[in-house]
Amino acid sequence: MPADHDGPLPGADQAVARALRLVGSHGYYQLCARLAANIWGRPRAGYFSAAEQWRHMTATNRAYRRDRQPPIGALVFWDTGGPYGHVATYVGNGRIVSNDIGDSVPGEGGVYLVAFGVIESKWGATYLGWAPPSYPTT
Repeated sequence: MPADHDGPLPGADQAVARALRLVGSHGYYQLCARLAANIWGRPRAGYFSAAEQWRHMTATNRAYRRDRQPPIGALVFWDTGGPYGHVATYVGNGRIVSNDIGDSVPGEGGVYLVAFGVIESKWGATYLGWAPPSYPTT
């Protein structure tokens, strides 16, 4: 685990504002890493999947494994049992902005403001932890 995180993530206010503006939009079906990158002002994640991004964060000592107290703006990660995993953005007050979780039609790719725990309760995913945003793309 990296050293204790202290204080807000730089740029978190702008990222949360973007996240909340994206709520209600569509087009992110199975594109959680892209959604999180877009929230942080990036056109793409630069990783093949959320699982690859999490592995990179752990390998570079930027992951806070199993820590359920992420700072606002943090990327939060889950193991979904498949090869891709899931990432969302923590926006505070126990809520995340995530894709797909509230879709009434498969493939809708909606963006939702939901409770932090809904990824586990609805999808049966295992929470891995959080990391500050870090992208190889500009």
